[in-house]
Amino acid sequence: MKTISRASRKASILIAISPLFITPLFSHSALAQSTNPSQINSYIQQLSNTNQNQQALKSLVNIGKPAVQALITALQQHQNPEVRAAAATALAQIGNDAAPALPALSRALQDKDPKVRSAAVEAFGSIGKRAMIPYLVANLKHENASVRYNAAHGLTRLGNYAESAVPTLTETLKDQETWVRLTAATALGNIGVRALSSLPALVTSMEDKDISVRHSAAYALGSIATNAQETVNKVSTKELDTLILHLEKGLKVAVKPNLEFRQQAVSSVRTPLEALKKERNKRRITQILSQWKHLSLQKI
Repeated sequence: MKTISRASRKASILIAISPLFITPLFSHSALAQSTNPSQINSYIQQLSNTNQNQQALKSLVNIGKPAVQALITALQQHQNPEVRAAAATALAQIGNDAAPALPALSRALQDKDPKVRSAAVEAFGSIGKRAMIPYLVANLKHENASVRYNAAHGLTRLGNYAESAVPTLTETLKDQETWVRLTAATALGNIGVRALSSLPALVTSMEDKDISVRHSAAYALGSIATNAQETVNKVSTKELDTLILHLEKGLKVAVKPNLEFRQQAVSSVRTPLEALKKERNKRRITQILSQWKHLSLQKI
């Protein structure tokens, strides 16, 4: 009876704890199968099948980093543009682990298929922000206007991370293509006060021959000023003076009747200008009071 009792107890213990062992073993087995190169390639081939592509995309994203190299190969070499676009989408959803795909995604911005180019732009917005900037900046100088536009559009999503792109974006305000100029202005506005050096060029763009570009430049000028207003404690007095100088110039342009600025665009320049002038006056008063106090103490 003792033997049977011990055996029963052992069996009970094994039954009780078996889920603790079975579950990890099953998970590792499933993972090993899913990250097998042949399985990954099978998923990539399924991306061209409308009945399987969504599940295949989900599987590749779940695999994550181990699938990145195969997705890069598909993005670069697959003949089917649907597969190339889906590969870019998968890389976008994988996120930071897909950073090695940035050179390939940069080339995909020049793909002949618009779906692939669009998916590549989306991917740039999901992968490590600072890492992608050199590729986008390089494409701002590409001979193809569509590539330049996609690069500028990608930079609009990066905010102040794109600070290093300011000089090239400023040059892009002179681009021959309207939509490229417009999007470059938007990108500069989104960078905020770190795009301070672009203010003279933005004021010039407010007299662009295209009304959409003019408005985009005005809103960008206003966005930079608003960002300065929101972070005013970090803005030096010299920077404040520079902002006010160019906002005043911009406002003079905005009220010219022949340029047909909407009232909203005029207000986007005027409102932060008034707020920054108040801040400058406040600083001047504080400085005068401080000097007066210092002189008073010297007399004592």
